[in-house]
Amino acid sequence: MEWQSQVEDLLYSGESVEEVVDVGDAGIVVTSHRVLTFTPNMAGANFQQVDRPNVAGITTGALSSTGLAERSIRYGVYSAMLLLAGVFIDFGGLIGDVSFDAQATQETGAGGIVGLAQGMLSFFSQLDALMRTIGAVGLLIAVAIFAVYWLRRTPTLEIAIAGDRENIHLPRPDEPDRVIRTVESALGIEGTDASRVASLLPGDIF
Repeated sequence: MEWQSQVEDLLYSGESVEEVVDVGDAGIVVTSHRVLTFTPNMAGANFQQVDRPNVAGITTGALSSTGLAERSIRYGVYSAMLLLAGVFIDFGGLIGDVSFDAQATQETGAGGIVGLAQGMLSFFSQLDALMRTIGAVGLLIAVAIFAVYWLRRTPTLEIAIAGDRENIHLPRPDEPDRVIRTVESALGIEGTDASRVASLLPGDIF
């Protein structure tokens, strides 16, 4: 592949290639000093590198819109709060049987104001039912947004990097376990907890 011809040109003086792994149209190169990745058909940089001591592991992950996931969670939390409030708070019971004498209010000329107050009391007496309805609809919307987020996820291989730098993603091959074992073996981290820790990183969730 085209990226393979670039490897020798990218090596430092005294650096040597220890493992080359094809990942579809992409590739991972483990050298004596670094891990080089080539992703010519993915969004972002075509070439990335990380020093070997900073590689925490490699696992399956995913690329997706974290905004959709965050929106789904936010809507879900707000909707659940509304639904629970509607279930446990009886606004009709709090208001009780408050009512106004229509004839008396007409005689005093306060019919308009009292009618408005009566309408507000009626609204609040039904507020718990309204909250339950809005909460249930909101939960359905949150589930729908999460479903869209999940369906739009792009499965990847994820190289976890220590520190604040973003992890490196490559296209996920048909046999990811084989690639993971090969790279971990080349890095000398096979059988450690590094890959299990990496599998819990946010990139595999969002």
